[in-house]
Amino acid sequence: MSADPAGSAGTDARESSMARMIEIFDIRADPADPVRFRGDSDGGSRSVVDGSQILGQSIVAASRTLPGRTVRTAHALFVSAADPDVPLEFTVTPIRAGRSVASATVGVWQGAKIRTHCTVLLDAPQPDLVRRDTPAGPQAAGPETAGPEASLALPGREVRIIGCADINDPDEVGPPVVDAWLRYDEVPESDELRRAMLAHFTGHLGISTALRPYPGLGTAQAHHTLSTAPLGIGITFHDPVRWDGWLRYHHEATFVGAGTAHIRGQISTRAGSLIGSFTQDAMIRAFDTGSVREIPGAARL
Repeated sequence: MSADPAGSAGTDARESSMARMIEIFDIRADPADPVRFRGDSDGGSRSVVDGSQILGQSIVAASRTLPGRTVRTAHALFVSAADPDVPLEFTVTPIRAGRSVASATVGVWQGAKIRTHCTVLLDAPQPDLVRRDTPAGPQAAGPETAGPEASLALPGREVRIIGCADINDPDEVGPPVVDAWLRYDEVPESDELRRAMLAHFTGHLGISTALRPYPGLGTAQAHHTLSTAPLGIGITFHDPVRWDGWLRYHHEATFVGAGTAHIRGQISTRAGSLIGSFTQDAMIRAFDTGSVREIPGAARL
């Protein structure tokens, strides 16, 4: 999304869509300072910026500050919630730029308040010495076995979740494993925008995956009786970051307790090639302990 000519803040009235998200990822460099960038946001119906959007923008900022390299890993800590009506300011600090490997930090600010801190590792793609790019675990059922997920509907992006009628429903119970298939109408040609797009969905289903085994708890309660938020996301890209058609996002919650959850995941193509891995650490806490159903034999969240 481009800023208005005067550079003023304000919510863009356009409908949320993947085309708009790609514009948002395509942040603008400061002509007077090549390590500073400015970006906008789409807060959707919650008027809160997704941390994974800021992660994607940070990947683009680091890529454009250190040209000739591609982002291999990025780890973001979401220090505080960002307001979608206020522009985001990105400051890239290169740490080291060797012949093949470089690193940088990205600070994301709104005025005097830091919102996100991201550490990025970049390198120059190398030929394979050896290669194994098969996702771990059993292959999921294909996208044709599930219908579109309405809660994640976005023009230009289709999402289908395997074996789950409503991922947000507190009464939707299953193992702490979720497989989602994604298909985009448009995939950018730019490498850094493709990486931003892949990073964007890493924050969408982790908390739902962590809550899935527990009857009476679900992300439909988020911001009502449950206080939930991603605290940090890390993503690793496995070159080449190209795909055609469906992508599988595999999520597994490996720990839930002490007010937090840890989720790990993989991104693979329909053909079974692994193109990315990610982790998420999230907060899951009760606003009102009296309104959250007790689960016999389960630890309190």
